[in-house]
Amino acid sequence: MAKSQDLFELHFDGDIVYQGEQLYDAGAVQDIHKPEKSLWTAMVYDDVFYEVELFSPFAQRRKVSCECQSFKDIKSCKHITAALFALRTQLKEEADRKAERLKNKSSTGKKLNINTLLQDLDKDDLLNFIRGYARKDKNFNIALKAHFARRVDLVDNRAKFKGILDSIIKPITSPTVRAKAADLKNFISVSKELIAQLEDAISLSEYVDAYYIVDAGISKAEYVRYHYDNYADDTLAISKQYHELLILLYQRVHADELKSNLLELIIDLPQRSYYRHNRLDDHLFLLLINKTYKNKELLLRIRAICEETLLPKKLDEHDLVTILSLILVIDYHLYKLKDISWFVDKFAQLSMNVVDRLVAVSQAEVSVSLMKKMKKHFPKSRELKRKLLQVHLSLDQIDELTKLLPTYVIQSDDTKLLYKLKGSLSNVQWTDVILELIDYYKQDDSKKSILASIYFHEEDYESLVELLKSGMSLDTVMNYDHKLVRDYPKEIAFIYKSVLSELLDSYLGDRSHASVRKALYHLEQIGARKIQRTVRTFLETEYEHRIKYLT
Repeated sequence: MAKSQDLFELHFDGDIVYQGEQLYDAGAVQDIHKPEKSLWTAMVYDDVFYEVELFSPFAQRRKVSCECQSFKDIKSCKHITAALFALRTQLKEEADRKAERLKNKSSTGKKLNINTLLQDLDKDDLLNFIRGYARKDKNFNIALKAHFARRVDLVDNRAKFKGILDSIIKPITSPTVRAKAADLKNFISVSKELIAQLEDAISLSEYVDAYYIVDAGISKAEYVRYHYDNYADDTLAISKQYHELLILLYQRVHADELKSNLLELIIDLPQRSYYRHNRLDDHLFLLLINKTYKNKELLLRIRAICEETLLPKKLDEHDLVTILSLILVIDYHLYKLKDISWFVDKFAQLSMNVVDRLVAVSQAEVSVSLMKKMKKHFPKSRELKRKLLQVHLSLDQIDELTKLLPTYVIQSDDTKLLYKLKGSLSNVQWTDVILELIDYYKQDDSKKSILASIYFHEEDYESLVELLKSGMSLDTVMNYDHKLVRDYPKEIAFIYKSVLSELLDSYLGDRSHASVRKALYHLEQIGARKIQRTVRTFLETEYEHRIKYLT
């Protein structure tokens, strides 16, 4: 045995080691399992059962945990040391058995392996061993039942799959009755086995068996996802597989009674208290709508459930957005969203979230139609137009984007988004957008800075110079002059003379003086010293009485 196993007691308080050894000697440690590499779990009885987890238990950097109050307070407890005593004994026994097997193997020419055992063991002995092992090991018992469930006919075949899953994850009847980590891992393992059998049953057209499996499996999967956050990625993957296979089975089945049973399962499950509506892409209702969108009666039935049963519940925002999205998808198929007043009146604040959710599940036509309808109710909403631009872009609807872009810029003065979208438009489309914007901003003197920004980005420096000469703020001139001083030195000098003259004529205090100093310093920084000298000479001549403020 490794030395670290012999000496683990040195790393714990003496009293805790003593108390743990007493528990171990009393047989309090039960059900030691190894669910993963380097990880062991054990149940330690001390008036009640405590679950202990030991990761790399005999390494210096061991990680341990226990459900008891002592561990929560001081990160150490007698239950952990008791489990370590029991695990050390178990590992020693396993090592001794392994050494004995190796000794026997070296003394005989025959290798001890599964093939040898199956060839040499008496069938009755093997069956008795399986029975005994299944009685002692719960996980083996369940795995055995799950693997061979379809090969055994019972009076109630529907109940056998439910019974297997219920034996792993029992209903929560009180806050203290909850599944352990080992149970959840076992549930995931068995669910994967049942999903494989479900796929097999569907491929072999054994639809009744498939119905029994999916009925039990999807119900328990949703129950587990609602009550347990452990292993969320694994349980979500299981849930998605069941959802897809349930819809596939519904499509494949033609027998009226079985098809009706499958439909009722699809309709009923989302109404249960533990069904989570936070995801739209694999929601049973959306999957069903996508396959049966021409069935008006069924769409109306689902819509009524969403509106009359699900919406009145106290849903969080994620779930509420999903239900609203479902109703809008149905209304699009039924009426092309002719009337969205109900949505605007009560849920307008969630419209962007709904759009995002619809886009994420490839309901492009619905999302675009919704936003166009929303524009009629909120014609001045910048956020709505911006979102519509983003959706047009994500859907590669460039013509629609081109039509909307000038309106958005004019309303929002958002030239940043304008130039972010430039690469998505053709040269012709971009030219049309820019010309429309220039024509508009030329007519509005209050928006000269926007026009200057467009000229600058379009490298239309001649038009930019003429615009600056017409009268602009000092800050606007300083934003763009670094691209102009080389080719338009006389014009830039003239612009600075005009701007600074206006400031000096209008203000006598610190504001005008600070502006002059800032302008001269700026010209030096951009390497326009000749222009700086020209401007300084002008100021010294025209404003001789205020020259002391120029430096």
